[in-house]
Amino acid sequence: MATRLFLRAPHRRRIRELSETAWPLEACGLLEGHGGAGPAVITALHPLPNVHPEPRRRYTIDPEAWLRLEHAARRRGRSIIGVWHSHPHGDPAPSPLDRDLAWPGWSYLIAGVTNTGMRDLRCWQIDERGCHEQPIVTEAP
Repeated sequence: MATRLFLRAPHRRRIRELSETAWPLEACGLLEGHGGAGPAVITALHPLPNVHPEPRRRYTIDPEAWLRLEHAARRRGRSIIGVWHSHPHGDPAPSPLDRDLAWPGWSYLIAGVTNTGMRDLRCWQIDERGCHEQPIVTEAP
């Protein structure tokens, strides 16, 4: 389990911009980088369309777009290590569905957004023992 998540300031600003633009719908995408036992380091942020039929309450990433990004990341010697998405009701904590669908070892970056903008950005790792907050360090190590 990665102990921390390193997120560059431009990636943080981009998540804010995309989440605020999508409001009141959920925005989503994938996180590319390096994970493992040490800190998770985000090297690229990939915004993707939310293809869920109820985008005000849920998100779904197109599986074909996901596979294309996974293959491209591997060619660069990296991998997809997590997901980012927004919660348009403002709470940046994992929902029950987020918990049910989570992949152990991945980082789940959640932007809490309201009509006035992004309130908070938090990261979680989720496994059978529960949700564990992963501190965000803005900038690379």
